[in-house]
Amino acid sequence: MKEEPITFQWQEETISRYGDGVSHPKKGVKTKPFKILVRNGQMAAMKVELRAESKTAAINYGKARWPNAVIEVIN
Repeated sequence: MKEEPITFQWQEETISRYGDGVSHPKKGVKTKPFKILVRNGQMAAMKVELRAESKTAAINYGKARWPNAVIEVIN
């Protein structure tokens, strides 16, 4: 079998944490949408809208998903 060259390669984050109350709110909790700016040296900055209970929770959810990134809430 001939091996095909892999065109795109990147290193996956292995320390990200996911789950209810860690990377997103638990079901049934009252939330509102927050826009966060995610900046990481390995990727382009991106704006993400996620639902959270508060600004602090939105930042914590962002840090759980992208642990090496700088997270800030924007309007």
